[in-house]
Amino acid sequence: MFGKTKKSRAGLTYFAQSTRLEGSLHVEGDCVVDGHIIGELTATGLIVVESAGIIEGQVTAEQVQVEGKITGNLECQRLTIAASGTVEGEIVTDKIEIFNGGQFIGSRVKDKPKLLENKQPELEIACSKAS
Repeated sequence: MFGKTKKSRAGLTYFAQSTRLEGSLHVEGDCVVDGHIIGELTATGLIVVESAGIIEGQVTAEQVQVEGKITGNLECQRLTIAASGTVEGEIVTDKIEIFNGGQFIGSRVKDKPKLLENKQPELEIACSKAS
């Protein structure tokens, strides 16, 4: 109590089965998706996509567990695809675990591609020389 600071914990956000959301969503903490999200979902913690859950679009979180379906680009530190889960798209992750029956259709890279970041000055110089 004395001299100790409490680490604030954000609550759990739950998107029910009957929920359909479109747009850009940001969640502080963890979230469970049992409904349908179209767009961008960002969470500071864990995203769990339940067996009835569907996400179409960009997903960014610390960890992602998929029992339902994600279609689109995904970025996380750790990805777990359960036996009933499907991830379709491009993923950027350090660790991936796919259980027997789970599906991953797409491509994976360990780090974000920095190809364009490193080439940008060279492209600008080449364009200015061509002018």
